[in-house]
Amino acid sequence: MDRFTIRRGALVFASARKLEILESVSASKIKARDLATGEIVTISPGNIEFEFEIKYSDSEALPPKKNTQKPTIDLFSEDELKVADFRYTTLLPLLSRKPIPKNEIDAAGKTLNLSVSQIYRLLALMEPDKGFVSLIQKKKGRSVGMKQIDGVVEDLIKSAIDDHYEGRAITTEAIYEIIRKQCITQNLPVPSLGTVSSRIKERPRRELLTKTVGKKAADQELSVRGGKILPTAPYELIQIDHALVDCIIVDGETRRPLGRPWATLAIDVYTRAVAGVHLSLSPPSSMSVALCISHTILPKNQWLKAYGLDEFEYPFYGVPKRIHVDNAKEFRSSNLQNSCRWYRIDLTYRPRRVPHNGAHIERLIGTFMKRVHLLPGATMSSVKERGDYDSEKTAALSFAEFREWFITEIEKYHKKKHSAIGCSPLFQWERYYKTDDGVLHYPQIIEDRRRLLIDFMPIKKRRISRSGIKLNCVEYYSAALKRFDINTRCQVRYDPEAIGKIWVLPEGESNYIELTYSDVRFPNVTLAEFKHARKQLAAESDRRVTAAETFALIKKNDDLVERAVSLTKQTRKMNERKKIRSEDPGHPLNRQTNIQPKPANVDYARKPTAFDIED
Repeated sequence: MDRFTIRRGALVFASARKLEILESVSASKIKARDLATGEIVTISPGNIEFEFEIKYSDSEALPPKKNTQKPTIDLFSEDELKVADFRYTTLLPLLSRKPIPKNEIDAAGKTLNLSVSQIYRLLALMEPDKGFVSLIQKKKGRSVGMKQIDGVVEDLIKSAIDDHYEGRAITTEAIYEIIRKQCITQNLPVPSLGTVSSRIKERPRRELLTKTVGKKAADQELSVRGGKILPTAPYELIQIDHALVDCIIVDGETRRPLGRPWATLAIDVYTRAVAGVHLSLSPPSSMSVALCISHTILPKNQWLKAYGLDEFEYPFYGVPKRIHVDNAKEFRSSNLQNSCRWYRIDLTYRPRRVPHNGAHIERLIGTFMKRVHLLPGATMSSVKERGDYDSEKTAALSFAEFREWFITEIEKYHKKKHSAIGCSPLFQWERYYKTDDGVLHYPQIIEDRRRLLIDFMPIKKRRISRSGIKLNCVEYYSAALKRFDINTRCQVRYDPEAIGKIWVLPEGESNYIELTYSDVRFPNVTLAEFKHARKQLAAESDRRVTAAETFALIKKNDDLVERAVSLTKQTRKMNERKKIRSEDPGHPLNRQTNIQPKPANVDYARKPTAFDIED
């Protein structure tokens, strides 16, 4: 789980070149120099495979430390200095008096034109070591030179909020009306509605919610356990959930309706960005969670390039500090918990019967479903909303076309202003990672990207046998197993959507070993398809069913499907699932290895024919 930080001067290996990082251009572009040719090139963080040397000291690594220098006098206006000096000189004789006589407090209040409570607040702020600077205060939202509200009026506003800001029906206008009447009665200047509103907003949110909707509702809204959690940095909090897309897609060849795809989405709460996405025709599973998490953590440039969308800007990546999910079965596995623990990710769950938890991901899903409703073949959110609209008849997009449309919508979403943060997710990301001198720095990158996905895939415990590894009644083998003794304990990772390969981690080893079928003639099928065929054979016979018989039945069914004039929707959907899994250029396992064609049937009973050789 080695990581490295992108920084100026770092020597990295990227795009089959040895490069020196020169400077950041944008959140997804870095300027670098080829060490062999001296050519200046532009790369993205996702192009970097590993760092092989550190040129500069760690003290120069990005991001730089924040400036903790104490404020100086030249940061304040002349009027602020004069007021602070006058107040400090007036109140200094009272600082050593314990207790301070009330008549002297009143006299100081008249001299400074402040209320008694304000005099006490100033006395609490005074520090003899700092002098009058300790009394320089710049109120929030107040421009330089703007006159202050009379101290008595401030006390009036405070009392009105304390005494009358209660109940669900209370409004800022109602509080303002109370203050306005009291000011007129006491012949005091009436503050503006904006001033009253700002004083209310200055109060702690928990205090206001407790006064209006009660303590329980305030706890649900704001408590860390079951309340709103406000992260202060990207990837501090990621929320993940699934959604059945409200649109029917069609077969890529016959253009006949298949059904509705599933979307697994991850949102970064700080930037509101779509941190990760996985689209599939398969229902939610531990594998879809693994693919979404790995997509969240890794750079997206290779993924976009696989779909011909490398002009898009998708700079969001990094290891989350916390992932928040619901209580679905695929999120509750000990494997997911252990994998998150291995990458130092805190996996937390929504408390049951607390609907507001996970609101960010729910709103994100709602946002994209509204856009989906504009597509041909949309099923809408309910039967009532759909009315007489025939979704299957109007369906037009294949899975690949829908996937491209969805990625394009994500690109548009990232560059549009989000009401909750006041800017676009892309700008929020770049603003955080941009230093005071305008240089961008980047999150750390996981070097072994394929290992990352494997670490989150479903897991089984097995032992090495004389024939290799047996999983789901199928035997797997690789020559790399020869250096281990039989009965060696192993962790086995597998993809339920393509069981042609598994990844084995023998006890005491740090790297996985890739295994394939012992009999290379077997087709690469889904686990569900294999189990269904095995169950079908078992129902016909009480004897033990071998893997070869199961695969033979699958082959027979495949031939039957190919000969069929009209396929059922369920069969067409299964075929499309297999095709997407094997041909999807953006799937991490497809990108890492070339998919080998299914070998032709070989008659091993025939003797081999010797080659002719020259003398």
